[in-house]
Amino acid sequence: MFRKLYIIIVPLILSVASIAQELHFTVRDKDNNEPIPFAYVHLYKNSLLSKTEQTDENGKVSLDINSYPSTVKVTIAGYDPYVVQYDSASAGPVDTTFYIQKKFSALNEVVVTGVAAPTKLQDALSAYQVIPRAMIQAQGAVSLNEVLSKQLNISMSGDGDILGTSMRMQGMGGDKVKILVDGMPVNGRENGNIDLSQISMYNVERIEVVQGPMSIVYGTDAMGGVINIITRQQHKPFGLHIGGLASTTDNYNWDGSLTFAIKQRSQVTIGAARNFFQGWKNIDSAKGYHNDTINTNRCFLFKPDEQLIGNFNYTYTAPSHFRLSLASDLMKETITDRGSLRSWDPFGAYAIDNYFYTDRILNRLSMQGDLGKTGHWTSQNSFAYYHRVHKTINKDMVTMQENLTTNPGDQDTTSSYDYSFRGGYTNHIDRFKYTVGYDVNMQFFNSLKLRGRTNTIQDYAAYADLSYVVLPDMLTVNTGLRSSYNTKYHPPLIPAFNLLLTPLKKMQIRASYAQGYRAPSLKELYLDFEDTNHDITGNDSLKEEHSNQWQLSASYQAIEKQSNYLQFILTGYYNDVNNEISLVHIPDPFNPIAYTYKNASHVANAIANAQADGQYENFHGMVGYSFTRVFQAGNGFDPFNVSEITTTLQYSLPKAGINFNVFYKLTGAQPFLFLDDDGKQQFNGRQAAFSIMDATIQKKLYHKRVLLTAGVKNIFNVQSAQVTGITQFSAHGGTGVGNFLPRRYFASISIDINHY
Repeated sequence: MFRKLYIIIVPLILSVASIAQELHFTVRDKDNNEPIPFAYVHLYKNSLLSKTEQTDENGKVSLDINSYPSTVKVTIAGYDPYVVQYDSASAGPVDTTFYIQKKFSALNEVVVTGVAAPTKLQDALSAYQVIPRAMIQAQGAVSLNEVLSKQLNISMSGDGDILGTSMRMQGMGGDKVKILVDGMPVNGRENGNIDLSQISMYNVERIEVVQGPMSIVYGTDAMGGVINIITRQQHKPFGLHIGGLASTTDNYNWDGSLTFAIKQRSQVTIGAARNFFQGWKNIDSAKGYHNDTINTNRCFLFKPDEQLIGNFNYTYTAPSHFRLSLASDLMKETITDRGSLRSWDPFGAYAIDNYFYTDRILNRLSMQGDLGKTGHWTSQNSFAYYHRVHKTINKDMVTMQENLTTNPGDQDTTSSYDYSFRGGYTNHIDRFKYTVGYDVNMQFFNSLKLRGRTNTIQDYAAYADLSYVVLPDMLTVNTGLRSSYNTKYHPPLIPAFNLLLTPLKKMQIRASYAQGYRAPSLKELYLDFEDTNHDITGNDSLKEEHSNQWQLSASYQAIEKQSNYLQFILTGYYNDVNNEISLVHIPDPFNPIAYTYKNASHVANAIANAQADGQYENFHGMVGYSFTRVFQAGNGFDPFNVSEITTTLQYSLPKAGINFNVFYKLTGAQPFLFLDDDGKQQFNGRQAAFSIMDATIQKKLYHKRVLLTAGVKNIFNVQSAQVTGITQFSAHGGTGVGNFLPRRYFASISIDINHY
């Protein structure tokens, strides 16, 4: 009898064992190949949830599957769900890697800007806003200005202008905001601003925005905050990308890249793109002769623009965790500003045209590694080249002959060579964590508008940062100090103090005080420019702008259940800027167009933000409200308030591979400010409130290798901000009025062929 039982039971046990299988999974980010910790891995049997496990800190998890068919589903906030079905024990390998696609920033986000090592958002001492690649794609954004235009406390101006698009953040101009690519500064400021429309998004993995002073680490120009563009770092044996975009305002763009691994440790990526804009809104003035008229349709409000872009990246990762990255980004732009006919008669016809040629190169070499048991070192180095040529020509419209004009200021060539070297060492002793570092910046400048044509400014700085965990998992305090030597002025010592309090597991309270500064630029010090409307000379006695800034914020994760979450964030800022540099009029009865630069202004404001961010199943939403109070700081205008509202709504149909996206921003009514002849801001009319809204739909095809995006931008067709009550004009212009492209439709395609 026992023998019969043995014959029956043993084969049964063996058959069950042969069916049971332990599968080992690794979950990684599809864009950067980084492991994703604490992702939820669900096992379904007959459509019913059987068990749920979480990945460890290395993104790994194991599941026992003892019946088939079974379904494995991976979910985590901010990422597309990933689903795989196993029909039998032999359907898949024992060790499997899942590559999941990020959709939007969420609680698990990690930041690298201004910190010694990658840090989770919840543990960061400063308040960050992270914009991932998927969000950039959902907006159909081509350049940096399009991405930032929907962010809270950030406004754009100058669209269509020959100087491109500039920004204001927290009420401060773009000359006080540091623009970085992979942590290294972008050079080539015109009128104090970086042209954000020249920074392409096709090779960007994410954008990190820090509102508030970051002068301890990044020095000058960072008192208003830092915007760090993180480029894509590929980690795959082979990858090919092709993309394109077209719009009803005559935008025609394409981009492509190729990446491949060399012996597992090295990765090479090369890419190229072309952005072309044909121009919009004819503003030609008709010419008349003998009761006849002609309109050439050659002058546009938004100027025709062509950008040619290239990039190269090489990375090497050693078994010892040493990492080296060599990257180069190139951009070549041509802006064409054709003028209306100046003359049209039997004696001839001619027009004055302006051409602006810009070349940008940003080369970067970064290295990092471990030193000792707990130490970590970094070295970041860059060379940035900026070259801009302005040509003014007189074009004969009969013979098509072109000749350079000879008026003062009509021709100009500007070149800037910038070298940056930044490094640091981080370690910890018990509850103390410290960072010491250096930051060297050297600029060599050449321009026909510069006194003596060439000049240089060099800055050598050392900084230290110390954190102490007063109460583990509850209270951390931090202080930092920066000391600098500059070849043109005497920079101050820059201190900073930060506090992170976690009274509850799901609540973080941050408080900080920091000083910031902005050094006068070489143009402000040594400009010598004259044309028919201006006679501007620099002022080599300028002092640096200096700020005192306070920040208080609280974040609370009301819901955090698997991929569903709801978070509330309250933030308050107070900014006080002294010695602001402005262009002022020089009283001279013999030269009414004489101007110079002067430390003329004092600006102070307070800002309160309220934000909610959450996801439920397939729905994601972000809502923000900002209230800004601008104080009367001795500048001749009454205090006033400005409000903003931003909204992002996203809904996905995973099975169909379809996403719906809506982006909205309301900019409230506010006084229109201009700079008077003393460089002070004066009230001059009122700018009406306006709203901008975009909507897009996305469809994924061919196993998510193809992404189609279509949408409409500027749904309300707002083409300019209306200003009423203007009583006078100034040579310096206003601060808030801008033009906008009209309602337009676009479609884009992104094809990714990858081998993992």
